[in-house]
Amino acid sequence: MVSLKNTSSWCILKEFMAKITIFGLAGTGKSSTAKRLADILGYEFKSSGNMFREMAAEANMTLNEFEKVCQEDPNYDKMLDARVGEYGKTHDNFIFESRLAWYYIPDSFKVMLVCGETERIQRVAERENKTFEQVQNETLEREGSIYKRFKEYYDIDNINDTSHYNLIVDTQKNNLEEVVTLILAALAERGIVTTPQK
Repeated sequence: MVSLKNTSSWCILKEFMAKITIFGLAGTGKSSTAKRLADILGYEFKSSGNMFREMAAEANMTLNEFEKVCQEDPNYDKMLDARVGEYGKTHDNFIFESRLAWYYIPDSFKVMLVCGETERIQRVAERENKTFEQVQNETLEREGSIYKRFKEYYDIDNINDTSHYNLIVDTQKNNLEEVVTLILAALAERGIVTTPQK
């Protein structure tokens, strides 16, 4: 496997405009992966989480206040989804980390990050300084709500269906450098970047 130590050796083919979306459940490392990939390629990093924070600021609400409003009014979720889709239509050369960006940006290269449930819950627990049991309960409740919402709003039966994505990467078996290298290798196969010289 090619190392990322010399990141400048990965060359973007300038004539190719790329849209890359990264999906993963909590604890799979999607934000770290997306930011690292964006840094290497010089692409813009986008996140639906950041967009959500921008919407809260526009509404002059704290994040917690806005989350409560969104739970009562699904139109805010739909507004966020519309922003994601519009961004994808009007921009190129970006890495978008989101649960539904792959759906709203259908012409993107879609990456799915996977990780065992126990491992990803442990990662979130360590990151948020919570007990494993607390994070497990919160995660299962949140993901159950997500699955229900996606089915109700978009008729998506299973966001974990690997057929939705172009590339599946296991972040439990591979560290961050290896994950990003696998993605870059897949992009090289499609002519989006050139493989570095050994």
